Amino acid sequence: MAQSPAPPGNKAGKKQSALGAWQSHHARCLRDSFWRLIRRPLGTWATIFAIAVVLALPGFLMTLASQMKTFGGVFAAEQGQMNIYLKTGMPPAAVVEFTEWLKQFPQIEHSEVITPEQGLKQLAHRLNISQLESGSDNPLPPVVIVRARAGNPQDLLDLQTQIQRNPRVDSIATGGQWIERLQKIANFFNELSGWLLALFGLTVLFVVGNTLRLELEGRRQELLLMALIGATRRYMLRPLLYDGAVMGLLGGLIAGGLINILLSMLTTPINEIAREYGATLTLLTPASLVLTLGLTGALLGWLSAQIIGQNFLRSTVQV
Repeated sequence: MAQSPAPPGNKAGKKQSALGAWQSHHARCLRDSFWRLIRRPLGTWATIFAIAVVLALPGFLMTLASQMKTFGGVFAAEQGQMNIYLKTGMPPAAVVEFTEWLKQFPQIEHSEVITPEQGLKQLAHRLNISQLESGSDNPLPPVVIVRARAGNPQDLLDLQTQIQRNPRVDSIATGGQWIERLQKIANFFNELSGWLLALFGLTVLFVVGNTLRLELEGRRQELLLMALIGATRRYMLRPLLYDGAVMGLLGGLIAGGLINILLSMLTTPINEIAREYGATLTLLTPASLVLTLGLTGALLGWLSAQIIGQNFLRSTVQV
């Protein structure tokens, strides 16, 4: 007699049971990973703090680059002000024509003219001289101070270029050079921190791998027994992968805390420099950077566990 097919409900029940067992094993591996941190704190936490120190340096450089861009915003306000030096000896009527010409640019919010006589008085005041003689041989040029509206830095750069092309203009002084320098320094720190993160990432792989290999040696008999009863390599590796990911995650988060401590120690000297430019900076590690360090540590820990675990099982357990 032909055997009747199994009811469809049995197949669905088996799938749900397998899924439940898979989820239960993941939850147990995660719980056991945290439990091992408490049960064997010395070696495991030494590894975690080593990861934190290794990741803290590139993270600190990334934070410095971010703060430099913030500090560049202070100079961005000065970029909107331009001191336009006109040709020396230009008659007042030509200066008026130039200021009228400036009104065609909607980016310009305000303009002010400093005549050569006014400039000579300001120079005498700065040099603490009671009076300087003003005559026809006054070497100071007329100066037009322009305040541009805040906007796209490229628009301000285009405005400077158009004004510079005017034949009455001798030169233009702006604060934009400082912004470019800060941007270049910030980009350098970003690139340097990226290379250091890649280099120190290898260090994290070795540190985590050494710790996990010692753990595997202690579980050799357990793994051999699991192989005899038919456990798959993926099943045996899962606790190790969670151990590596948890250690890396905690190391990355602690690295963010170390960066905050270092920044708090540097707050006073950095703000002394910032106050020279009328600014006050709040030095904090960006939450996105702390999250990035945590995820990077978790990924490196997982990768190290994968490499060490696969190699150990291949050479020892042979499943």
